[in-house]
Amino acid sequence: MSDLKGRKALITGGGRGIGREIALHFARAGLSVVLTARTERQLNDVAKEIEQLGGEVLVIPADVSQESEVERLAETVSKEWGAIDVLVNNAAHFARGKVVDLAVGDWDNVINTNLRGVFLVSRAFLPGMIKQTSGTIVMISSTSGKRADPGGAAYSTSKFGLMGFAQSLLYEVRKHNIRVIVVSPSWVDTRVTDYDSVPREGSGVRLCAGDVAQAILHSVSLPPRALVREIELWATNP
Repeated sequence: MSDLKGRKALITGGGRGIGREIALHFARAGLSVVLTARTERQLNDVAKEIEQLGGEVLVIPADVSQESEVERLAETVSKEWGAIDVLVNNAAHFARGKVVDLAVGDWDNVINTNLRGVFLVSRAFLPGMIKQTSGTIVMISSTSGKRADPGGAAYSTSKFGLMGFAQSLLYEVRKHNIRVIVVSPSWVDTRVTDYDSVPREGSGVRLCAGDVAQAILHSVSLPPRALVREIELWATNP
């Protein structure tokens, strides 16, 4: 396994749920973490947890669906820390409703955050990775990006699109020693914050955000020569 101490990571949607757990797992492994999301208060709460672990953290609020805000994010990170080593595209928006009833605004919010945002952030931080000829980009997708369901057209469309984007991106950047990893969890109980208190097995035990974070940390920790292209994560006995 690679030593991650001193490496720098950026996590979008880092203020809660899966993003929070990824940030804490990374910090425990010795990575410095940039947190971004729209809600600064939540980011500051996670930052305090990281600092209590003795980790280094930088908080930069931003809406990843807005090009100008992503450009500001990238400029600030570059100025403060230089190029990053790990990018986790985790920010996501969800709207449920049958197509016939779905408001255009809800559709746009999902696509703009889940797909446009991933494009904007990846594009903004790729030059630094290409220059240093190394890096890992993690895409948080979903099993909904493989199997759609009624009422989830907007979300599934965004995640199906993310799969295609990730595949194209991987083919473009492998020659620069950059890895692209897609993580597709099934239903995750993001309400759980005390990861150790959750039963480890048994009927009806759902995935927790910490399970997803642990799988990501393992994949990122592999030697740079090794690429886990995709992780599909399910509860064992739902």
